[in-house]
Amino acid sequence: MAQPSYTLTITCGRPPNRAVDDFHIQPERIAHAIATFTGGNAELTLTARTARLHVEALAQLPNPRYWQQRMGEVLNCCWLEVPRIRGDYQLPSPVRFDIREMTP
Repeated sequence: MAQPSYTLTITCGRPPNRAVDDFHIQPERIAHAIATFTGGNAELTLTARTARLHVEALAQLPNPRYWQQRMGEVLNCCWLEVPRIRGDYQLPSPVRFDIREMTP
């Protein structure tokens, strides 16, 4: 029997910019940040109001806390203001997690 894989999507409010212009949210900078902090099997989408991290083909059930921190790191690297409390990134509310099992 083949093992299932999982897809995770985290959506939250878009944090405010720390930069004066938009150099920090160019597609190549976002792709570099994703590759650095998630290994490259993820996609970050930013709109005027939301930030969405989508990760595919996870071999085990994802840990939401772990992935929330990865998303915080990526957003922080993209010069978006993500506060830290006791070392943990706090994504803007509301934060929504969607975990789906993908059977082969």
